Amino acid sequence: MRAWLVGLMMCSGVLTVFGQNQAPDKPQKQEDRRPPSEKMAEKPFTFKRKVVQNTVTRYNYYYHAKLKLEAVLKGINQQRQDNYNVFLPFYPFTVEKLNLNSNDLDSVIQKASVAVQIHDPRGRWIDDCYLLVGKAYYYKGDWENAANTFKYINTTFAPKKKSEYNTVVGRSEDSRMSISTREKEKGMFSRLRHKSARNEAFLWQARVHLEQKQYDEAQSLLNILEGDPYFPKRLEGQLAELQAYRFYKQGRYAETIDPLIIAIKKGNSGRDQKARMSFILGQLYASQGILDSAMNAFRNVISYKPDATIDFNARVQIARCNTKANGGSMDESIAALQSMLRKERFIPFRDAIYYNMAALCANEQPERALDYLNKSLKIESANSLQKTLTFKGIADIYYSRKDYAAAQRYYDSTAAVMGPDFEEAALVNTRKEALGEVVQRTRLIRQEDSLQQIAAMPPALRDSLLAQQVTAIRTARTTPEKEKGRERGGAAANNPAFNNNFPNNSLAPKPDEGSGDWYFYNVGSKSSGYSEFKRRWGNRPLADNWRRSQGAAAAFNNNAPAPGTEAPADDVAANISQLPADSINTSVLAANLPVTPEKLAESRGKQMDTWFELGKLYHDKLEDPREAIASYDSLLERFPEHPRKAEILYSLYVWHNKLNHTQQANQYKQMVMTQFAGTNYANILQFGLPKDESKEKTNAVSAIYDTAYIAYLTGRYDTVFQLKKLADSSYGYSSLQPKWDLLEAMAIIKTQSDSAGKAAIAAIINKYPGEPAILNQANDIMEALNRKAEVTDYLSRLQLQRDSSETAIVDENISIRYPWQTPQPQFAADSAKIAQAQADSLAAANVPPPPPPPPVTPYRLGDEKTAVPHFVVMYFNRVSKVLVDEAVAQFSRYNAEKHAAEKLETSSFVLTPTEIMVIIRLFPDEEKALGYFDEAVRSAATVIIPRIKPTEYKFFIISRENFILLNNTKDINGYRKFFGDNYITE
Repeated sequence: MRAWLVGLMMCSGVLTVFGQNQAPDKPQKQEDRRPPSEKMAEKPFTFKRKVVQNTVTRYNYYYHAKLKLEAVLKGINQQRQDNYNVFLPFYPFTVEKLNLNSNDLDSVIQKASVAVQIHDPRGRWIDDCYLLVGKAYYYKGDWENAANTFKYINTTFAPKKKSEYNTVVGRSEDSRMSISTREKEKGMFSRLRHKSARNEAFLWQARVHLEQKQYDEAQSLLNILEGDPYFPKRLEGQLAELQAYRFYKQGRYAETIDPLIIAIKKGNSGRDQKARMSFILGQLYASQGILDSAMNAFRNVISYKPDATIDFNARVQIARCNTKANGGSMDESIAALQSMLRKERFIPFRDAIYYNMAALCANEQPERALDYLNKSLKIESANSLQKTLTFKGIADIYYSRKDYAAAQRYYDSTAAVMGPDFEEAALVNTRKEALGEVVQRTRLIRQEDSLQQIAAMPPALRDSLLAQQVTAIRTARTTPEKEKGRERGGAAANNPAFNNNFPNNSLAPKPDEGSGDWYFYNVGSKSSGYSEFKRRWGNRPLADNWRRSQGAAAAFNNNAPAPGTEAPADDVAANISQLPADSINTSVLAANLPVTPEKLAESRGKQMDTWFELGKLYHDKLEDPREAIASYDSLLERFPEHPRKAEILYSLYVWHNKLNHTQQANQYKQMVMTQFAGTNYANILQFGLPKDESKEKTNAVSAIYDTAYIAYLTGRYDTVFQLKKLADSSYGYSSLQPKWDLLEAMAIIKTQSDSAGKAAIAAIINKYPGEPAILNQANDIMEALNRKAEVTDYLSRLQLQRDSSETAIVDENISIRYPWQTPQPQFAADSAKIAQAQADSLAAANVPPPPPPPPVTPYRLGDEKTAVPHFVVMYFNRVSKVLVDEAVAQFSRYNAEKHAAEKLETSSFVLTPTEIMVIIRLFPDEEKALGYFDEAVRSAATVIIPRIKPTEYKFFIISRENFILLNNTKDINGYRKFFGDNYITE
């Protein structure tokens, strides 16, 4: 023992002097810093040394590292939830999403690496240790290190003769390429002989290629091994498994079947993996319509006696295949599933049984399927994936029946419980959002219909109806509050969790029990608890009262409003619901009725816009052209003179054409050609879509247009007209036609009278209603033409002042006095708006006052003598990213020039989605903040931000404590009042 310790100390460089009798002047040997493995390789590899090294390497290091890796993989398999209704993943994990604790895999790498470093490299188990290192890197997703490790095994441990100096990896045997290490597979003790890890490393190297999607490299290596005469038969099953995995990963399902059969027959991957591959084989046969072979494959799954989940799903798939097979019936399959409900071993799967019974009859008997799905939801289960499938199944049935309000609620519930790996997550989220918009617009159309019908009633009958509605609303507001109070009282009395009179309550914590490791300090308990919660409830965001969220509970209430959808601003019912019950009367309800011609026109305009948007929603987001056609048909029936009728008719032509409704498509095409001849839609129907033109034509027309545009900018308007005629005569209609027409109209404005210019722009507006960019620009030009006199007079009021100092830089000695710095002229259009606003205020005089505002948060004043940090805030009256960015940039520049010593920082701060502030910080006390405030108020409009109107912003200062309160309450108006009442400024 002492000799061992001395040797260890000498190797570590600790023992430098041994004993007192050592000669002090004796020269020391140079320390050998080579790894122990290199030193051992120089010693003779005797039989005794061989036995000791192999035994210690195998049982002290390799064995424990292998056990550690197997434990990690076993934990992965227990955490996963598979969806057996779609193609299973080939392996029970996905390397990219393992979410493993890297410390466990690092421990495997460390144990195997130590074995390599301190033992003789000629030992038999060194290559096996390297193989464990490569596998650990593989499961970590470290493809580079994994590939390098497997390549090192294949080159370093390649067989060679004693006379050879270099290893030859590949060789030719009987005109066939061979790279494998030849193994003795015959003999009495062949199974007990140690097998080289090099052949298995080839397979793992191909597996790394597959994970990196390097399919060509993987195929080349696997093809060589498949034709290798020396490749061992014991690995033929694993080779076939990788071939099947390659085809399966690429989606080549028909080619996967043959190698998968060989892998199941010859492989040694274990009972669970063979059961999984047999299940996949059954799914592949079922997808190919080979139902008898599919049922045999699923029966083989059962014969492997796997875990209860895959056994149950194999029986379900047999019932499904039996329904589709010749001679099978839906009732027989449902009866087989019902018999499983009565068996005790299938009690944990009762929710899945009901779901599969619904899946069998969903197409033919949707009501029966809904009954089964509702029964599935009522069963308490820890399987969150099954709950996700059940919610989606109900949503799909309602969606197919065009009940979009109910479908939206169930899609929202599906999104609330589904995990990020759910196969149809994108479809669920798309339908949830799109159907929410459809429900809003449908509700708005019905609301306006109801308001219009009530407004058309005789006054006496209308007043009677409104009185009845007021009574009904007040009754509905008061009754639920009383019922909720009784329910809360009963629940508190009957629930032991709320009763403190139970001294032996099992829910009470017992800190003295157990080992003393509290749950939240125990890493293992936290990890297992998190996995169980995730498996049962899915990936849920951190939020209070998550089990009572609307998304999880709304699916059980068919009358609940669609969760996750906000009511639009013109939703009358939502606005009334926010008012107190005692403030609702007939006058409030009557104020929303379109009783005047102006309000009726506004109501009909809302309906027109909503119908138009609804058709686009159905087609673009829900990919349902039939519902889109129905929406536009209803729109044209109710509003035959719609302003965007040309676009509506063209859309109907396209959608009917997509559904192969040739007769209807030709009918709408003819309507566009005759009623809207010369428009962009008629040109598209006549000359084809712009995208169909050749690239050469597009480039040629674009070159002419660029020349014409430069001519317009330089004032050569005659050249513009000439080039326009050249393009029309040479190339006809092109994708640049809208730009050409607008450029020509702009040239007409420059060269002809105002009336001719207005007529040219009006023609552009009528011709291109479906080109937003062209239409918006044309509308802006038309507005400028209509207000040309007023704008000219307004611009003449601009005052330019030249700096008289001689040090001014050229082009920087002119300051502009912007129009808003002088009294603005009142345009005719503004007068009309003011008159309309006054009329509206008089009409609303009889409307009862709104409810009182919420109480203002009690902001506090600090001690003036105390150095409390303050901010200077610039608050915008309306949200505009351009204004905010301009303010941040200009104040940053100003502070860098004028207040460099204070090191002030300027940034934007989003208080609410509609309220954004610019924060200038940090001032050490109130006095410094007020000084900067006065300076900013004086200089902002003329020096700092002259391009922003002073009416767009306000300044105030705020202490750090009050800023925290403001961020919590979002009560910006309350603080501005507090600032005005308590701070004295210049």
